[in-house]
Amino acid sequence: MKLDREHVVAVGIALLGFAVRLYRIDVPDRLIGDEVYYVPAAKSILGQNEEGVPRDRLLGHPPLAKMIIAAGMLFFGDNPFGWRIMSVFAGTLVIPVFYLVARRLAEGRKELASAPLLAMFMVSFETLSFYFSRVARIDIFMILFFLAGVYFLLDRQPARRLLSAPFFAASFLCKEVAVLMILPLLGYIMVREVSRKDKGRIRKVFVLDFRNVGLLAAATAAATAVMWYLLEWVILTPSRPNIVDRVLTMFSRLSIENPAAVGRSEIWMWFFNQPVTRAAAVHPGVRVDFSTVVVGPLLNPDLRFAYIVQPSWTIVLPMIPVAVYYLFRSRADSVARFVALSWFGIFAGWVFVNLVYRGLVYLFYVLTLIPPLILGISFILSAKLYEEKKTKSIKWFAVTLLFLLLHTVNFLALYPVPLV
Repeated sequence: MKLDREHVVAVGIALLGFAVRLYRIDVPDRLIGDEVYYVPAAKSILGQNEEGVPRDRLLGHPPLAKMIIAAGMLFFGDNPFGWRIMSVFAGTLVIPVFYLVARRLAEGRKELASAPLLAMFMVSFETLSFYFSRVARIDIFMILFFLAGVYFLLDRQPARRLLSAPFFAASFLCKEVAVLMILPLLGYIMVREVSRKDKGRIRKVFVLDFRNVGLLAAATAAATAVMWYLLEWVILTPSRPNIVDRVLTMFSRLSIENPAAVGRSEIWMWFFNQPVTRAAAVHPGVRVDFSTVVVGPLLNPDLRFAYIVQPSWTIVLPMIPVAVYYLFRSRADSVARFVALSWFGIFAGWVFVNLVYRGLVYLFYVLTLIPPLILGISFILSAKLYEEKKTKSIKWFAVTLLFLLLHTVNFLALYPVPLV
């Protein structure tokens, strides 16, 4: 099959995204951040424990992502490369899957034709998703399976939407907070726009499709139960007698309350990209106040490495305007409805969790809000570029170019390892 220019560019972006994720993945040569939980959990899954049996001992989350990390260690060794390589693969796969999701949303909309490549570029060099693509943590696997589920959910044939169920189940089985992303999408497919005749005129009305939503919810729940049973009671040695007890054990962590925890955030602080958490080290003989570190080794040569855990400013700063814009357009536009329901639904979910449980909330939970934001920004820019084609103006072309340049500069400023 002959590749057109768009596909060539898409392949190029994906390959570049893979390269920057893979480069010097063995730095640092020690565990950082929450790797101190997930790598030992992966070792236990491989049977490296006192009992000598494959068992998931980290019961605060479902087992799938930890098992994927363990697979990387099985094939590539118990070393920094083996710890992190599966995250690199998953983070790289997010890039083309996100492109496919954007294409499916933009299908039949000429004004949105540029959006898939724009969205693909943005997600490739978004700093928070990039961070999770280079460390042995579970979040990027959750995002990958979730996006794959979204792709099938957006199919125009209701029967094929059921193919999203196993991917949503896999997303949940990587990290349970996936439910906050999945539930708003059930609302999206429940609201269906149909045309009806009224006094000789055709008008569009909204109807609620409970049947298809119920089928998808049931299929997702069933897939989750079956897959979880296979993972933890067939492949592994279970730590709990049944799924119900296992779920209750997992959700018991919601009662954790530790306001003094390092990096703990209030949700309103997300809009200011705060507080930042860091994992950094300097060259021998250099003294640095790590609380003042705001850029990586490319701009600060004193640093041996620096993982600064925060989303791209180019995504955070327009967050509220973009979300509100799509909220006002959601009644008349299905794409706007998808973006608005996704963002506001996920955000409302986090507000509920934080109010009810007062558990630990961190800035990196913004990761769940990033996909609809990137889609929203890419659709706005694409529509403006399409309108501008009919004129001699290059204003929006310049704005788009500047935005992508700033997005890239933000990425390079936080790149975690030096080039040499």
